[in-house]
Amino acid sequence: MMIPGPLISWQMLLLMFVLPALGGVLAVVLVIHALQYRLRRVGTWRAFFSWKIRIACLFVAVMAVWVGFLGFKTLQFQREFTIAAWHRHSREQFVLDRDFQFGELRVPKGSLVNRRDVFDNGEPQRPLGLRGLDGVVFPQPLQVAGVWADALTVSPGRLRLSRDVRIQPVYHYDGDQRDWVADPARPFIDCKAGEDAWFHTPLIDYDIQAEFLTGEPDGAQARFKPSQWRITHCEPGDGPVPIKPAFAEPMPKGAQRAVFAPAQAAAQ
Repeated sequence: MMIPGPLISWQMLLLMFVLPALGGVLAVVLVIHALQYRLRRVGTWRAFFSWKIRIACLFVAVMAVWVGFLGFKTLQFQREFTIAAWHRHSREQFVLDRDFQFGELRVPKGSLVNRRDVFDNGEPQRPLGLRGLDGVVFPQPLQVAGVWADALTVSPGRLRLSRDVRIQPVYHYDGDQRDWVADPARPFIDCKAGEDAWFHTPLIDYDIQAEFLTGEPDGAQARFKPSQWRITHCEPGDGPVPIKPAFAEPMPKGAQRAVFAPAQAAAQ
């Protein structure tokens, strides 16, 4: 079993901390020494700058340039990190500016979307999509999985009903079959507008190795199939749908607005 190397090597500690600190201390010593030399008036400045003092001044100058470079790179990294975070958040919480086909569901323009894409590292050129959908609030009621709803969340799976509805069949988990099956004791349930209809999402076979580096498909090829959802029960909604508002922080300089992939845009 290999033991991973240290995250911070002694060479890095030397360059990042020890040598700059030594340069700072040496600069203070040189200034104090120069003041004392000036006050004592023991000789000319040419005599003051012996070869040792010159080497020390050269070291201080090199360290000053090095510290300036480190400061510049630190500011550059912070700026790039801020821009990447802005890109990522702007693609996690947004309002659709067009209809978007996501699997079986055509999500209408004006929908408030919450999503999280684990493959999104804040790249400016990454196209907008619904991969990793967490939840959505529709601008008007939409028929999803056989019911009219104004919002849905994926985990946990629930639909906020916008109309009274009788749901059938109703599913429950059968321990003998180890599956979700139609509940013979409840052929149907009557649910009210404003209630949450909870559903189970069956697993869909896919090639995990093929998606390991690229992520699950998006757009019309997404594995989002409300026709396969199995509603288990309804219950009163416990307050507002837990969906965050659209990301509204000002765009930092150098950032870009997220746009849809050309293929998806052409399909609209």
